[in-house]
Amino acid sequence: MDSEEPPNVRVACSGDIDEVVRLMHDAAAWMSAKGTPAWDVARIDRTFAETFVLRSELLVASCSDGIVGCCTLSAEDPEFWPDALKGEAAYLHKLAVRRTHAGRGVSSALIEACRHAARTQGCAKLRLDCHPNLRGLYERLGFTHVDTFNPGWDPTFIAERLDVMSRDVVLAPARNDTVPIQEVSVQTARH
Repeated sequence: MDSEEPPNVRVACSGDIDEVVRLMHDAAAWMSAKGTPAWDVARIDRTFAETFVLRSELLVASCSDGIVGCCTLSAEDPEFWPDALKGEAAYLHKLAVRRTHAGRGVSSALIEACRHAARTQGCAKLRLDCHPNLRGLYERLGFTHVDTFNPGWDPTFIAERLDVMSRDVVLAPARNDTVPIQEVSVQTARH
């Protein structure tokens, strides 16, 4: 990625799945090597990614080098935000950036796209949970610490819950080869 080239954020398609799975595995390995346990990579496979693609909940950041970042954006997170009111927030998970593109605005671009999508869907907040070692990163990206907690399934696991109030986002004009971010949707789960 040229240092002047901003990443294009779009909804992932089925052709992105293998690259996204590799990216998430690489990011998890890098975080674990740095002492920040990440998500269970055994659960990150084609089926996992396909589920999010089918629901239009997987975003990718790309540039001339291909996919350089990704994340999921969902309408609910009952595991980490069980008391949240439906529709008040969208939930960001699995943010991953290719190491060769770290520090080049990929995370910021993905988060801005998530904020825009959340606002478009009428959500007042964008939320996430993360390992305590990542709290500083997300605070630098505009999130505010809500609380620290243990979700209960592992007595040694501690997570930080953070959120950010949605705000107006100015998006760069779309290039001819991009999918406008307005096509991102956060679908409410049906029970």
